[in-house]
Amino acid sequence: MKILEAIDTLFAEKKLPLKRQDIPNNQYLYQGNFQIRPGRRIPFGLVIADGEEIVDFQISFKRLAYLTNYDDKTKILELLNELNNTKTFYYRACLAADGEIFLKAMGKTTEDVRPIYEQLVIGSRVAKLVIDELEKIIPPVE
Repeated sequence: MKILEAIDTLFAEKKLPLKRQDIPNNQYLYQGNFQIRPGRRIPFGLVIADGEEIVDFQISFKRLAYLTNYDDKTKILELLNELNNTKTFYYRACLAADGEIFLKAMGKTTEDVRPIYEQLVIGSRVAKLVIDELEKIIPPVE
């Protein structure tokens, strides 16, 4: 079984309604939204290369928060560094140039794609933790 087929099968078994979309460079994108509380969803995605033995993948959780007051940039970067060193597991919390704060994880997988699913589940928990910490410094995104 190809790795993409294994992912489609696992997502169907877990009732995770993510559809595969072709993107450049022989890669595929799965997208969804995770509800962290009523009225607050964050988008996430899985990008994975096509292959049969070992392939690269990246998981990202977007729009966790936005830095709009750049006077808080130093505090936010210090918090992100602390979280990355203590609580984000496979993920890295990042600050983009436009002020968006997001999580990403990169790795390799085989036909045993269960670890990708587990990383998605863990990522949702990590995203919630990061959002809770960020909202102590910057206002929530609604």
